[in-house]
Amino acid sequence: MSWQIKPFSRRCHVCGEAFQDGERYTSFLVNDPESGELTRFDVGEAETEAFQPEGELVCRWSRAFREEADRGPNARQQRETVESVFMSLFEGEADGEEQDVEERETLKQVLGVFLERKRVLKDRGFAQDGAFQVMEHRRSGNVYLVPTGRMTSELLPRIQEKLGELIF
Repeated sequence: MSWQIKPFSRRCHVCGEAFQDGERYTSFLVNDPESGELTRFDVGEAETEAFQPEGELVCRWSRAFREEADRGPNARQQRETVESVFMSLFEGEADGEEQDVEERETLKQVLGVFLERKRVLKDRGFAQDGAFQVMEHRRSGNVYLVPTGRMTSELLPRIQEKLGELIF
C-alpha cells in the first residue's frame, strides 16, 4: 500500500468552495477498495453528515480552518511535537511501559508516514519479513523499525483524537 496522502486541499471536496478562516471542516482518510491506496477528503461542516466516501473509512478528524499566515511557526512546532511523540513510542518499549500494543503499532505507522512526508525520516526499505519498514531519522541517523500492518477501522477510532491534535 502506498502512503502518499494528499495534503489539506483548502476547498470542500463536496461543493468545491474555499474554506474561510475559522470555518470547521472534517477530513476523512479512506482506503480505496480498488487501488488499496489511502485517500484524503476535506469536507465543510455543512456537508460532513451527508458525505459518504466509497471504501473503508480509516479515520476522520475535525478542525477549524486557519489562514496560512497564522500557521507558519505552528506548523514547525507541530512537526517537532509529532517527531517527539514518534520517538517516545519507541523509547517507551524499552521502559516496559504498558499500553495497547495495537494502538502503539498503529501510531508508529501513521506518525512514521507523516514524518517521512515531512522529510524528517527517510525510507530505507523493508525488513526481510516485510512486517517492518526501516526508517532513518535524517538528523540523528537513528534507525526505526516501523510496523507495516494493515490499519483497521476498528482500531483507528481509538487514536483518532490523538492524530487530529498531533498531526492535523
